[in-house]
Amino acid sequence: MKKYFLLIILCCTALYAQEAPAAVPATDSSGVYKVPSFPGGHQAFTREFIRNFRTAIPASQNIKKAKVTATFFVNEDGSMSQFMIESSESDAVKNEFLKALKKITTKWTPAERNGKSVRAKMRQPLIFILE
Repeated sequence: MKKYFLLIILCCTALYAQEAPAAVPATDSSGVYKVPSFPGGHQAFTREFIRNFRTAIPASQNIKKAKVTATFFVNEDGSMSQFMIESSESDAVKNEFLKALKKITTKWTPAERNGKSVRAKMRQPLIFILE
């Protein structure tokens, strides 16, 4: 039986690591900035992502390993939008990665600057390993 492993990294945060996610603040760096957070933390985000990611398509194409990096925005209302791929080693993994991210409907706690909700850009690397 083949085993499938997904390693998700959210700005140096791995599925099996415990570092906090990071956001890219807007160009104006004045004031206090608070990064967006997912309800339940990074582990909850990882669980929801894994629930949505289908390994069957990359596996059927015999893809053993691939790295993909996506970006998206967490809007002022906590919703995710504007999903884009920065880099990709596999179209199959890239497509499944985007589908899984877009299926996440749980609202984030948005970023804040000076107590006001602001939009924040997030970077999400993924390492796919098939064993």
